[in-house]
Amino acid sequence: MARVRWWAVALGVLFVLGTTQQVSRADEITVEGGAASISTVFVPIKEVFESTTGDRLTIRLTTPVDSLIALHRGEVDLASISPLVLEDTMAKVRGRGVPFNLSDYQQRTIAQDRVVFFVNKANKVTQLSKEQLKGIFTGSLTNWKDLGGADQPIAVYWGKDAPFLNAIFSRKIMDGSKLTDRATVVGDLFALRQAVLQDPAAIVFNSNGLKMPTLKVLATPLIPLPIVVLTKGEPSPKVERLLEFYESEFGFLSE
Repeated sequence: MARVRWWAVALGVLFVLGTTQQVSRADEITVEGGAASISTVFVPIKEVFESTTGDRLTIRLTTPVDSLIALHRGEVDLASISPLVLEDTMAKVRGRGVPFNLSDYQQRTIAQDRVVFFVNKANKVTQLSKEQLKGIFTGSLTNWKDLGGADQPIAVYWGKDAPFLNAIFSRKIMDGSKLTDRATVVGDLFALRQAVLQDPAAIVFNSNGLKMPTLKVLATPLIPLPIVVLTKGEPSPKVERLLEFYESEFGFLSE
C-alpha cells in the first residue's frame, strides 16, 4: 500500500514538474505594425500559433513611426513595416528626437502583400487600367457607366489613417496628382472595407490581406507591398520561434 502511495506521489511530482516546465517555456511576443502587414501576416496566425506553441502573441495596430519608436524603446519584440517607406519612416522617427540607427537592427522579409481595389459585389466592372484609376481618384471619371458599369456616380473613399498606402498609391497611380474633392474621407483600412460593403457605388484601394468573399477585387496593375520585420539586434529565441512558425506553416506570401 505504501509502495502504491510512493508511486502516486512520484507521478504527481513529475506531472507538476512537467506542467511547470511547459508554463515556463511559454513566452509573450509583442509585435507592432500597420494594418497592411498586421492583417496579412500576424492576425491570421495568432490563434493557431498560440494553441500550437503555448506562447502568447500580442498584436498592436499602429503607425510605422510609432512601431519603430516602440521597438527602439524595447516596448515590443518586433516591428512590421514595408521597406518602401522605411527610409521616410526613420527620418520621421529621428525628427521626433529618437536616435534610430538602422545598423542596430536586423531586417527579414517575411511576406509579399499587394495593393488591391475593392468595389461592391453588385458592381459590374471587373478591371481597371492605371489611367482609369487615376481618372477616378482625380475626379476626371465620375460615373461607372463610362467604365462598363451602372449609370451611377462613382463614390471614392479615402482612408485618412492609412498614410503608408496613400503614399504608395499617390506615387504609383496618381503620379502626384491631387485627390478629387468629391472623395469621402474615412478612417483606417477596415473603415474603407466597410464603406464598400455598404455603398454599391464605392471604390477603395486597400491591402490584399483585408479581402473577403463579400467584396469584389478588381483586376488592376500590380502594386507589390513587401513586408519586413525589424528586431533590435539578433531576434530572440521566442521571436525566432514565431518567424519560423509563420514560414513553415503559412509560407511566404506571393500575392
